[in-house]
Amino acid sequence: MPLHTAPAPHPCRSTGTVSISPETYARLLSLADQAPLDCLPLTSRTLACAKTLGYNQIGQIRSTPNSRLFADLGEDRAEELQRALYDFGVRPMQGGELSG
Repeated sequence: MPLHTAPAPHPCRSTGTVSISPETYARLLSLADQAPLDCLPLTSRTLACAKTLGYNQIGQIRSTPNSRLFADLGEDRAEELQRALYDFGVRPMQGGELSG
């Protein structure tokens, strides 16, 4: 009987890297862009404000230039949306990055 047992692997820990093709990545990103804003960890006030202005999908936020988001939503809400995108694992499209 062993004196020490090896700890069970944690299901969320990665033991290596995964590589996917650019085509697969594009398909996954396209699916993420179609997801509703409700998928993002947003305050109810930011979510309501964004929806009132017609932002309903993640892709709409990703593709909107930062100047437009700041004008539409204000700095605090636009930055909250940006943080939520990063938490969700997607980045703004080129030229749509928010400065903070």
